[in-house]
Amino acid sequence: MFIYIAFKIHTRVLWKIHHKLLNSAFSQHVLNTYLNEMDAQAQNLVSQLTTVAEKGPVNITEFLIQYVLRTICRKFMKLKYLEEKIITSLRLEAKDQDMIDNEYAKAIEEIEAILVRRLLNPILHFSFLFDRTAMYKRQLKLSQNNKKLLDPVIIQKRKSDLIATKRTVNDNDDSVPGKGKFKPALDLLLQLPDEKYVLSDDEIMAHLNTFVAASFDTTSAVIQNVLLVLGSHPEIQERVYNERIQDVLKNRDRLTKHDITKLVYLDAVIKEVLRVYNIVPLIARKIDTDIVLRKYVISAKYTLRAGSSCIMSIYGLHRHSSWGPDAKQFKPERWLNPATLPTNPNVYAAFGIGKRMCIGGKQYSMMSMKTSLVHILRKFRVSADMSNLKWEFEITLKVKNPFINLTLRS
Repeated sequence: MFIYIAFKIHTRVLWKIHHKLLNSAFSQHVLNTYLNEMDAQAQNLVSQLTTVAEKGPVNITEFLIQYVLRTICRKFMKLKYLEEKIITSLRLEAKDQDMIDNEYAKAIEEIEAILVRRLLNPILHFSFLFDRTAMYKRQLKLSQNNKKLLDPVIIQKRKSDLIATKRTVNDNDDSVPGKGKFKPALDLLLQLPDEKYVLSDDEIMAHLNTFVAASFDTTSAVIQNVLLVLGSHPEIQERVYNERIQDVLKNRDRLTKHDITKLVYLDAVIKEVLRVYNIVPLIARKIDTDIVLRKYVISAKYTLRAGSSCIMSIYGLHRHSSWGPDAKQFKPERWLNPATLPTNPNVYAAFGIGKRMCIGGKQYSMMSMKTSLVHILRKFRVSADMSNLKWEFEITLKVKNPFINLTLRS
């Protein structure tokens, strides 16, 4: 994601250290502690959607962005909502959350638009030229404004809170690692230095910006696409509802970590949406070893030289012939039978490919998507028309008219 470029945590040695440390902060055990908050925010999302249900087409994007951002902010920075006011150890007020909900999201969209314009203009690939343009100045201003939301003062304040917590910790304290209770990711990042490597404030800031920006931009878009697809395939939607949601939840209001693993068909639907309607169509990699292409490029022989960059088409990869003659068709059932899937796992790259796949991104986003979709589909029937969608490339592929109709279930 472009955020990594902006914060320059890119040297090979530094990245390896960070990757190892961050994997522990985003293990499945840790992610399970976020489920209650995801569930609460998903129910809040449903309450908001209820106000616009059965009133014509709804642009679902704005609702999903708010859901994802608020879940992430709670996850990372321990934001709490009480009588529409935010009570937090960060001393953030309601206006700060409004800024995250509105200004932050809009800034990310504008930054993406600038990056696409630069990408499509070879002259602007040279930094010494781009840095003299009005686009660069605008991008810099937007980035600086967003960075203020996660100011180093906040990091320092959280460190002080952790020091105070350690002095009073006891066996029943929620802040004790490994107790299975909710703990903001920021706390975990700040505790990583205890053993091998000290993450600086700037590095923590970079990771927080990356997680928040990348998570909201991708997760909300995938949930939106799943709803559009289900709205266009009512038979698949009802199978998700009847075979899994009702069967798993029954009369309970809240999801558990055990429920998540039982949503097998919903999992297949999400994976197939990520395959056919993947929102990240391209990824770039720097080549560190000469690669000779033979059979891959018809009968030609071509060498990709070390030090050069390579653009990989995930869009094309997900439609490769190894998926079978129905590669271009939306068919969730393919995921229910491993024997029908390609033998090479690298032909599926919805969350990246290789060692630089999303850190905790797959597990976290799948939990968030399943939680929100379960509550939405339990409350509403969704209808949509995929045939009239208009797509636009802004680093990610985005639907420009994501309208759905919501009908309350009896």
